[in-house]
Amino acid sequence: MIVLALESSTSSAKAVLYDTSQGLLAVNSCAYPAEICAGGVSDTSAVTALTLETGAAISRGQSVEAVAVCGTWHSIGLCERALNQPGKTYSWDFLPPSGQCAQLRRDPVITDELYSRTGCMPHMTYPRHALRYLASQGLDLRRMQLISQGAYTFYRLTGEYRESISTVSGSGLLNIHTLQYDAFVLDWLGLKPEQLAPLATYRDVSPLTEEAAGQLGIAPGIPVVPAFPDGALNQFAAGSGTMGNMTLSIGTSAAIRMYTTAPKLPENHALWCYYGVDSWMSGAATAGAGNCVNWFMERVLGRTLRFSDLESQLWQMEDIPVFLPFLFGERCPGWNDARRGGFFEVQPEHGAAELYRGLLAGILCNLYQCYEAVCALSGAPEQIHVSGGILNSPGWTQMLANLFRHDLICANEPNMSTIGAAMLAARAAGEATAHLQSSAGQTYRVCPQPEQFAPHEAVYQRYLRAYQAAI
Repeated sequence: MIVLALESSTSSAKAVLYDTSQGLLAVNSCAYPAEICAGGVSDTSAVTALTLETGAAISRGQSVEAVAVCGTWHSIGLCERALNQPGKTYSWDFLPPSGQCAQLRRDPVITDELYSRTGCMPHMTYPRHALRYLASQGLDLRRMQLISQGAYTFYRLTGEYRESISTVSGSGLLNIHTLQYDAFVLDWLGLKPEQLAPLATYRDVSPLTEEAAGQLGIAPGIPVVPAFPDGALNQFAAGSGTMGNMTLSIGTSAAIRMYTTAPKLPENHALWCYYGVDSWMSGAATAGAGNCVNWFMERVLGRTLRFSDLESQLWQMEDIPVFLPFLFGERCPGWNDARRGGFFEVQPEHGAAELYRGLLAGILCNLYQCYEAVCALSGAPEQIHVSGGILNSPGWTQMLANLFRHDLICANEPNMSTIGAAMLAARAAGEATAHLQSSAGQTYRVCPQPEQFAPHEAVYQRYLRAYQAAI
């Protein structure tokens, strides 16, 4: 079975053509130009159009039997009464709600009410707060139909208005216990249920329309799966549906995820809880990862050095500065979107190599904070599956294994979320998927080095002291 998967990510459109017997057949991607996406705000219709163009480039004339859609966990689009008149979509990196969220977090009653109901803290990450901010600026939400970017792509493919439970669980609008829209939250925002799409699972497929089939160059009437978020699909593609297995994605930002049999929320609010493909997920996300690396290489070094120039001594943990990776605010564990970081304990003898090692270590220390919180709530993982840009750096990946003191199963595949969407479409179309993970990219194992445990732990303790001092 050949499946087409279309992804509208935060910064680019992606498409994969996937054969359930042969694996990946073709990949295409296109970064959004600044005129349609900037500052956490995008042109909903233009992003979907680019996503369909990206898919058509590899699907035209192919014997595609199903289509899947991948979006992000945190986006909300506003349509003026009619879905065929879309406006803007606001994503997790839309910064203006930050001040309102900080004010809300100072109220423990409303903070706990929102968190305990939805698994989502008051934080600018969540579409719930983009809506509240826009309303405070005079937007009449009562006139709007609301839709995620992924769901709008699904609408363009099928004519159906539908959101997956998984996508909505990352919006702050879903009751994580009942898996229905939360009446308290909707009332708090001044919304009516009819302004939101009916909720769906991956089994609620709809046929591809003649118009969309013509755009993609494939047959009409084939099943299209509602949009699922990238994080849930990454977990599915990694074969980590087994309870006790963890996925760890480190790209522009970073995330840790584990399936649970029921909603799990820590008393200290350090983690989120969403719904995945067919079970709950407990996890954490950090705002700073590859974006901090890019900042350092471009803004600090001015591209005078290459990554390869700095890789050779990444194992040396002694005598490096501490880096707090909050250039883009903090998500987990503190949820302080106003927090900022930088280098601490810099010495005169520190140069580019020491700063680089300190930066990479600081990113992983923030992630290890989250890892400790996940383990405290759900237990230590049996397996850790790693994907993302970190795998381009063998030294950084080894640093991760040493800090976590755990074997890492690394996926040599940069399109895990999109492949996960294709695999989910195959399942929805009736294809058995137990064997598909093996074709989702080759894996290799990175093992920790016991002799490096002590120096990595020392760096982590220094990081924690700087973290507490910088509050």
